[in-house]
Amino acid sequence: MFEILLNNIIPFVIILTILVFVHELGHYSIARYNDVKVEVFSIGFGKELFGFTDKSGTRWKFSLVPLGGYVKMHGDLDEASSKKSTKNINPEDSFHEKTLNQRSWILFAGPAANFIFSFIILIFINTYYGYSENIPKISYIDQDKSAYKAGLREGDTIIEVNKQQIKNFTDLQKVISNNNEKLIEINFIRDGKVNLVSVKVEKNIIGIRGTLEKKKMTFISSIKKSSEQLINFLKLTIVGVYEIITGTRGADELGGPIRIAELSGDFWQKGIESTLWFMMIISLNLGLINLFPIPMLDGGHLLLNLVEFVNGKPLSQKYLELAHTFGFFILISLMIFATYNDISRFFD
Repeated sequence: MFEILLNNIIPFVIILTILVFVHELGHYSIARYNDVKVEVFSIGFGKELFGFTDKSGTRWKFSLVPLGGYVKMHGDLDEASSKKSTKNINPEDSFHEKTLNQRSWILFAGPAANFIFSFIILIFINTYYGYSENIPKISYIDQDKSAYKAGLREGDTIIEVNKQQIKNFTDLQKVISNNNEKLIEINFIRDGKVNLVSVKVEKNIIGIRGTLEKKKMTFISSIKKSSEQLINFLKLTIVGVYEIITGTRGADELGGPIRIAELSGDFWQKGIESTLWFMMIISLNLGLINLFPIPMLDGGHLLLNLVEFVNGKPLSQKYLELAHTFGFFILISLMIFATYNDISRFFD
């Protein structure tokens, strides 16, 4: 039990606490910038374990259940930011009395903080540890495949394919996939000399692997590369969610708190760089998921703001309650399903 606590639960709580703090700090910062009084800044839900109240009247606290957090602003009825009755509310301090534009920026600030945090982590990794790139230098070659039969060997560096310059292994894979069942001309360097061979692409492969090379980047070049990585990770996540919804990818890939705790422990034990990579991915996903148009999430509130903008007025209390009930049902269902997947893995 102590080993599980040390290896999984403690890393999970530390990582989640940092990411939740970043997310809620985004909401808090833009709320204060727009003169909204923040009454509570909580890491976790339920009973308060410890905390303090600052000069502005905000109660900063850690709560019993460390699976998330919230910022409760003046005018909020609950953690889901439902609106209180106007009694005992100071309009100048209330979130709900701010303009639609101000409220939208406050809501968006949480996910935005997670995206910015992921971006900062990527820049640090690329400058301090280095960027890992799969270069087109052959590290392994399958002797039964066409590349070996054509004369390519381990250590050869591919520089051109069909007169197209090859900078990394991804470039090579694109050319190969676009020339299935065709001959391609490969220029490569061996012992300082440029050679040419013709290789047939069979079933989108030629039977080689590239070489992972890690290079530290300058701060400026890291900004560009980190931006590209961030966009690619977001695309992959969105495509993955779309494929699960459409049924082209198994929903059993969804993981819940148990799976995240397990992965937290695995990456934690591999060292700081691996832990930072994991935090970057989870922070990115946390920001993206919170933008989903599900009531009770930031994206759901933004959707309601859009409805208010189109209608010229907010939804009635009746419809708001229905929306929040629907959102709560969706979130609980997803959590139960993800937890079921976590438990099922132990019996596979």
